[in-house]
Amino acid sequence: MRNIRTMFESLSGGWGQQALALLDVGVLVLEEQRVQWANPYLLSALELEFEDLNSDLLVTTQLTSRLLETDKVFQLALGNESQERWFKREHIKTPEYDVYFFHECSEWVAIGNECRRLRNDLNALSPKNAITGAINYDVWTHFLEGHISRSRRYNNPLSLLRITYFYQEDIDTQSFEHSIQQVAFFLKDKLRWADQIGMLDNKTFLISLPETNYASALKLLKKFNGEQHLALFAKGGGRPLSFSIGVAAWAKGDTAVKILHKTRQDVDLAALF
Repeated sequence: MRNIRTMFESLSGGWGQQALALLDVGVLVLEEQRVQWANPYLLSALELEFEDLNSDLLVTTQLTSRLLETDKVFQLALGNESQERWFKREHIKTPEYDVYFFHECSEWVAIGNECRRLRNDLNALSPKNAITGAINYDVWTHFLEGHISRSRRYNNPLSLLRITYFYQEDIDTQSFEHSIQQVAFFLKDKLRWADQIGMLDNKTFLISLPETNYASALKLLKKFNGEQHLALFAKGGGRPLSFSIGVAAWAKGDTAVKILHKTRQDVDLAALF
């Protein structure tokens, strides 16, 4: 123990030992595989006192089994099981000593675990609505942000449709699901392969129209005055009572939230034709 202290104290009048003692990183020094010195930070992490430390082979074996005979990133087992501490080990070899540094990375491990948990939760979520097959809102919005990014870069036109169908409040679940499914079939049949259909809620469809300007988007609305769409409103149980359409075109400076807000302005179909 005396030799290692003498070595540190000889560094610039003792500043080396003081720096290692104050460092918020664990430091362990071995000489010929026996413990020579450990700084206060490491002793505290190990729940040891300085008096517990000596070059005895048993002490060395106990420490190395906890600190060195593990992966480079390891969990330090403590008496308090509720406290989980992780460290990353670095090694420097000198002609006389093996010096090990232990950087605590508990927060990074916790963040990594949380990211993996969230990723697993996301993977567990179905990207599509189980009834209509339309893309769920969060996934659709992600795609929309990609379209906006391309429009911003290349100045490509981009338009959106928001279509809401209105039903009687007391409609039974089976009739509603059958009806909204028929609406989804109509939309998929009338749109291009590049157009993406999402759902804002169980009665509102969102449709992104890449490479489509506002005037062209308005022309698409003619399909909603056609016989196939109007047949969805024929008399009978489970039919929608009415619907509304909002149209918006991307403009410079628009975000996904802003362009979606613009679709709230309903279009009067009767005034278009």
